[in-house]
Amino acid sequence: MPAITLAAEPIGRLFFSPAERVGSNQQLVASPPPAAPPRLDGIITRSAGNPTLFLDGQATAAHPGQVRMGDATARVAARDGRWHRLRVGDPPPR
Repeated sequence: MPAITLAAEPIGRLFFSPAERVGSNQQLVASPPPAAPPRLDGIITRSAGNPTLFLDGQATAAHPGQVRMGDATARVAARDGRWHRLRVGDPPPR
């Protein structure tokens, strides 16, 4: 018995109407750029208690796991929720 193969069109995005497809494409194009991470101005550690980070000139409480004193870095969240490993004194990314 010979095999018959049918060529199928790619499914693409599944929406109910062309207007929904246009609206979705506009949202993808209009999404804001990722937020820049804050500037790490300094780190203060204590023998007892949590460290303090100075982000953009403001003191911020941190957890000990966020800070690596060996290389003077800290793991910090940007306003958009992305995490960054920052080094004290590095210029902010452009």
